[in-house]
Amino acid sequence: MKKWKPFSKWTIEEVEQEFGVVEQPQEYALLTSWLTQIELASPEISPWLPQLQAQLLKNIYTWNEEELRVKFIGPLLAQVNFDHEAYQSFFEREISVRYKNDILSGTVDFVVAQGLRSPQAPYFFLHEHKREANSSDDPRGQLLVAMVAAQILNQNAQPVYGVYIIGRAWFFVILHGKEYAVSLAYDATKDEIYQLFGILQHTRQIIDEIVQQKRSPNL
Repeated sequence: MKKWKPFSKWTIEEVEQEFGVVEQPQEYALLTSWLTQIELASPEISPWLPQLQAQLLKNIYTWNEEELRVKFIGPLLAQVNFDHEAYQSFFEREISVRYKNDILSGTVDFVVAQGLRSPQAPYFFLHEHKREANSSDDPRGQLLVAMVAAQILNQNAQPVYGVYIIGRAWFFVILHGKEYAVSLAYDATKDEIYQLFGILQHTRQIIDEIVQQKRSPNL
């Protein structure tokens, strides 16, 4: 049994052609619901957020990928707390699924998934911690192929959620069936950081709802 090329080598065009997924407009209903039905953070509620933002603004052109992850993205995710008795957050883990009698796999930067010791049923991906200057490759394609693999692995009708990051810019992505949509960029160095944090919190609420539905399928 052979392996397909890893997630890091896919482009968005290849993902669309191989898996038949089609991009929808930014007004896509599921994307809009995810990004707008949020409780907006504020300096009063989250006084640590401006301090974290100031560090990003000061270092955005000098941090490498690991520094961006450890000094900004990690603390932001820690405040959301994507760890629960029914799911966990994982860094640098491999997602692998059988596709067309071969193996589709790759390492993902961050995933929230069912599973205690390894990701079993992925819900949310965060991908491509890149510097603002000299970013390369195709982060949208790399994220989307991981989300497609999760969709195949999960074998249910639930959407898969994700975000890819290029320096200060966060792009939220949703995949449902053969349709996907991508948000405009949220700039983490501007007031949009409060929306961004609210979306991450809403993502955890969505995951909690999915878990509850699994536990009570007749509800």
